[in-house]
Amino acid sequence: MEKKDRKLSKQKLSKVLKVLAILCVIVLLIEGIYLAYLYCSREAKKVYSSVASTFIKDGTDFYLVGSSDFKKSKIGYQKGYQKARFARYNKDGKLLVEEAFLDGYNSIYNDVSKVGKNYVAVGQYEKTKQDNKENTGTGIIVKYNKDGKVLDKKEILVLADTTFKKVKPLSDGGYIVVGQTIFENMTLGFDDRGGGIIIRYSKDDKEVWRANYGGSKSGTFNDLLIDEENNAIYVVGKDAARTGIFVKYDLNGKRIFSKNYSSTDTIGFSAIEELGGNYIVVGSKKSSEDKEDYHTEALLVKYDKNGKMLWDKTYKKNDMSRFNDIAIQNNTIYLVGHTAVLNKENSTEATRAFDYTGIFASFTKDGKIIASKEWKEKNKETYFSAIIKDKNGCYLTGQSNGQKLSNNKDMKEFIIKVDNQGN
Repeated sequence: MEKKDRKLSKQKLSKVLKVLAILCVIVLLIEGIYLAYLYCSREAKKVYSSVASTFIKDGTDFYLVGSSDFKKSKIGYQKGYQKARFARYNKDGKLLVEEAFLDGYNSIYNDVSKVGKNYVAVGQYEKTKQDNKENTGTGIIVKYNKDGKVLDKKEILVLADTTFKKVKPLSDGGYIVVGQTIFENMTLGFDDRGGGIIIRYSKDDKEVWRANYGGSKSGTFNDLLIDEENNAIYVVGKDAARTGIFVKYDLNGKRIFSKNYSSTDTIGFSAIEELGGNYIVVGSKKSSEDKEDYHTEALLVKYDKNGKMLWDKTYKKNDMSRFNDIAIQNNTIYLVGHTAVLNKENSTEATRAFDYTGIFASFTKDGKIIASKEWKEKNKETYFSAIIKDKNGCYLTGQSNGQKLSNNKDMKEFIIKVDNQGN
């Protein structure tokens, strides 16, 4: 009898232990689900972003540069920072190569160009903690091969804040970069090396010459066009506040002329292309003299090779409009940029908030509009930064939070193809 009672006690204990084990598993499962929920909730509140500055097409592949925090990337999430990004995609949009400039704090590549068999990316990075605090940085020039291997890296710091905006190749295997070098915001004084900066490099990445335009607090070069046959370099950008500049140099760095255009926005002229021996530059023009200085119209200006302005045209959409890039084919001008509406609900006395929309437009060689298209979604933002023309349409790049992402806040870069009407 005693043995039978012990056997029953063991069976009961075994059942109790099984029940406890099952309860423990359920509790752990519930805790796991809860922790996953908390993690997803935290992630949904974060805003990640990728920026597409520009891109080029080489064969069937695209080379894109900008910046990213590398969420869901093999490089790894750069918590709180944006790092300069070099990426290669195939014709189907598959990511083949992705590299990051991880030195310092925030960084960005503003442009990329094929030079010989390789690719030169230019931009800026915050090298020190003081740079990060004051929003200043050091100019960077990085040469990659097609697989993303770094072949050469340069850092250029003239004044306290140096950045490079564009790079263009030369037939001898060298290249020319343009950008800006100025003092930080609270520094007074004058240095005749400041303003817009242009540097020529040889095939073996050695500096040949440099020149500058402007002053210690203003002046920037945003784009350039090289005409080697006629010993000319045409550069566009901004001089003082709201003054666009169109400047000509020879291939030895001697300035030939400089022409001003008033009044642009605070960026000035942002891109230039050749059209039938003349030049089309684009940007944005201040459209009123009132205190609301954000009222602007997208702008295109035609100059001859001697710097004489032939005409200027504007394109008005909403409160603010600008053209960021230009492509020309068969005497037709294709443009991309963005337009914005003031968001009064989210604006304060100190800061303004805007709702941005991407715009595409085409014009005749005489500046008459052919077609326009606006990308607009409620509570979404879209920017177009660059355009490439091909025979069947245009490739556009930029960034948007209107894609199918986890929290509808993330800005993500894209490349899309549209027809000649922008569809």
